Amino acid sequence: MFKRIHSNRDPGETLWKSLRQEFGSYFEQAGTSFGYFCANHPKAIFGSMVALLVLSAALSFTVFHHPAHGPGPGSGSAAPHHNAAPVKSPHPLDDGFSRILETGAALKQTLGLKQEVEAILAKGKISPADSLRLEQALDSIAAIQHQIH
Repeated sequence: MFKRIHSNRDPGETLWKSLRQEFGSYFEQAGTSFGYFCANHPKAIFGSMVALLVLSAALSFTVFHHPAHGPGPGSGSAAPHHNAAPVKSPHPLDDGFSRILETGAALKQTLGLKQEVEAILAKGKISPADSLRLEQALDSIAAIQHQIH
C-alpha cells in the first residue's frame, strides 16, 4: 500500500525548458517580425500611441467619469439627499474589501456573543432572564452565520 514511486524524470528538464523547446521558434519569429515592423514604421507606432493616449484621456473625463459626491453647495440644486440603495462599485476589489470588513465586524460581534454565552453557562443556576438572553445570543450567532454564508 505504501509503495515508493521512483521517477525517471531528468531533474534538468523543467516546464519552462520544455515550453521553450516546443514553442521557442514561434516566439523568436514573432519577436523578429515585431522588431522589423517597429524599425520600418516608427511614425505610425508613435502616432497610434499618442492617439490612444488622447482617446484614453477623453474617455476618462467623459464616459468613465463618476463624480465622487452629489451636487455641491453652489450648484443651485435643492434636491433632498435621500439614502438610496448603495451603488455597487465597478471595481471588484472594492467589493472584496468591503466583504472582508463586514466579515471582520461579524466575527468581532460573534466573539462578544460567545463570551456572553460562556459567562451565562458558567453560572451554576440560570435565571429565566439569563435563559432568555442566552436564547437571544444564540439566535444572533445563527443570524450572523447565515449572513456570512
